[in-house]
Amino acid sequence: MELKKRLDSLEKIIAMGEKLLTTFDVEELLDALVESVSTLMSAQGATLYLIDPFDNHLVSQSIKSKGVKEVSVKIDHSSIAGYTAITRKSLNIKDAYADLSGIHPELKFNSHYDEISGVKTRNLITYPLLVHNDLIGVFQVINKSAGDFDEDDQVMLRNFSLIAAIAIMNARLMEQVMEAQTSSYNVIENTSDMVIVQNRNGLILQINRSASEYLRLHGRSSEVSGKSFIEAFPELINFMSEIKRVIDGRLDKAVSNGVPAYVILTEHNLSKNIEKITLIVKNIGTENIVAPVPPTTIHD
Repeated sequence: MELKKRLDSLEKIIAMGEKLLTTFDVEELLDALVESVSTLMSAQGATLYLIDPFDNHLVSQSIKSKGVKEVSVKIDHSSIAGYTAITRKSLNIKDAYADLSGIHPELKFNSHYDEISGVKTRNLITYPLLVHNDLIGVFQVINKSAGDFDEDDQVMLRNFSLIAAIAIMNARLMEQVMEAQTSSYNVIENTSDMVIVQNRNGLILQINRSASEYLRLHGRSSEVSGKSFIEAFPELINFMSEIKRVIDGRLDKAVSNGVPAYVILTEHNLSKNIEKITLIVKNIGTENIVAPVPPTTIHD
């Protein structure tokens, strides 16, 4: 690939990558990847396959093709995408309907989906999606608008596939984080203990249902987001010294089985500074909340 063409290709991929690497909705990302690779490769269509770990198949996640909703192929030598997956090698096929036994005796192009879509596949190119040498899927791009796919196209698809694989893994990790946060939120929201989340400056970020009910029972508004912790819960002022000790010590947790029993949890940023403090107080029905006793266990 000549230098100017290579630079133009990289610039296009970088421009696309800036958006793709910050798209964390998995379904939206997969559609964007297929649209982007089709545009990048000046191709009529494309399919993004991801591995289904339960039955060792490749399943299409996004297809730029009319009439075809899903394609599932075995990870073996009998299909083009399956061959790419099992060998981890790119394929550049100039005539999809030609005899492919020279590549592998079992390899054949499945024309069934051409019949469904009404679009005949002339040529195609594939590339495996790898992250840390782990295979997560395969790109298959069909029908270059002018001529056949060449070595320059293989380099372009390889570079784009690197970005695509990282983007998919990022989106999956973000999805897992969001699911974990939702699960944690549901537990916190429905516990009978009073839970108050504040920032390091003492401003309330969130309270759970039990804390809201506690405020209502004491004739106060439960709309306390953004208010000072002490302003909303003046009877809990004695917890401030313990919260300050936790912040100053950059601790992860403080626990006490006294009266009332409590747990203080913290969230740290990349600089290891505490950003959020979660106070969990038991026995919230107690009318006279006494000062917290020294914690029985402290964990860094």
